[in-house]
Amino acid sequence: MLQMILQNLVPAMELAVTLIVPLAILLALLMRMQPEAYKKIFFRGISWGFWGSFFIILVKIGTKNAVSREVFESLTSFLALFAEVAVLWPFYFSKSIEKTLQKSFKIALYTMIITLTLYHGMEILLIPVSVFVSAVDVIWSMTVLWKMIGFLVGLLLAGISGVIIFRAAAALNYRRLLFVFTVQIITIIFQQVIFLIQVMMARSILPGEYLMSGMAVLIDHQSWFIFIVFAVTFILPITLFLQKRPQRPKEANPAQYRRIRSVAKRKLRWGMGTILCLCLMLFVSTEGSMYVNKTEELVPAVAVTALDGNIQIPLEQVNDGHLHRYVYKASTGELVRFIIIQKGGSAYGVGLDACEICGPTGYLERDGQVVCRLCDVVMNKATIGMKGGCNPIPIAYKVMQGNVMVEQSGLETEKSRFK
Repeated sequence: MLQMILQNLVPAMELAVTLIVPLAILLALLMRMQPEAYKKIFFRGISWGFWGSFFIILVKIGTKNAVSREVFESLTSFLALFAEVAVLWPFYFSKSIEKTLQKSFKIALYTMIITLTLYHGMEILLIPVSVFVSAVDVIWSMTVLWKMIGFLVGLLLAGISGVIIFRAAAALNYRRLLFVFTVQIITIIFQQVIFLIQVMMARSILPGEYLMSGMAVLIDHQSWFIFIVFAVTFILPITLFLQKRPQRPKEANPAQYRRIRSVAKRKLRWGMGTILCLCLMLFVSTEGSMYVNKTEELVPAVAVTALDGNIQIPLEQVNDGHLHRYVYKASTGELVRFIIIQKGGSAYGVGLDACEICGPTGYLERDGQVVCRLCDVVMNKATIGMKGGCNPIPIAYKVMQGNVMVEQSGLETEKSRFK
């Protein structure tokens, strides 16, 4: 039960926090300028972004191929990247946002909020969609119930934390607040750049064979970016606690001074609430992820060798409908992993233990589904062996003489992906 809850609680919380925390701090900044005008833009942008992502999900479910997740996320990331730079720029290089860049700043602000909400909104909504898709005919099973509870708890935790962090941010010194916001936006930009490079490598726009060795480290450790968001947000409460106790103004009477002290104490309470929320989310992200990953054991990779140009896997080894991993040592020493799974009858899904987007991070089996280890996307078994998205990179094979025959030349060609 706990494992099923955490499977959706952790990603839902992390995705929501990546969106909510920077936007909460941005709202605190905007409230220092023209509260009513920017507040209207802020919440209208979130509304457009949320309903836009909801519409895209509905279209994707209804038409399957009408909306390419890769194209949609690439476009929103590209637009968000430029909007984020345009929003940050006047804070550092313009004396007055309201007077010199009011119109262009509002457009950039709108674009940034909408595109970030579109991107993360789609990622968040895909979690419950994947739960119901994998459930097939047993939609109201206890498994679905626990997973949906985990999803809702993750969103609730992120939402409550966002409100508390906003309150703490609103009480913070302007320069410290701008610094926290800047670091978080730079972190988001860095993630977006990595994602766009991955897509361009997958589309052969950039030379993947030259970039993969360097990109592999960044791709494998993308999950660490959430901890940068947590770390820089700790500046909020720390700064609040370091503030000096307010001195009594000469003209203030005792009642006025008590009010000043009451406001200062309230700020400290928001700071303490921020620390508690961050510690709780940090615990869930670390221990929760470790617990889920520990209980999901990887299928061991069986070492295989080639005979007469082919690797022969007996059908009786792979006729159980489960994921099977194999590893072949290439002529230059690379360990090339590939997977085989029976899709139904005499149909098999055969591909590398790697994809064009996430690289050689591999796949695991969860509740009878094939799942990408890095992005946690559930594969449709029917599409394994086909190009596109997070599917395993297909490799040539034949079924003959009671064996799945995987071509040695195909594995040699793809060995550079596992350097």
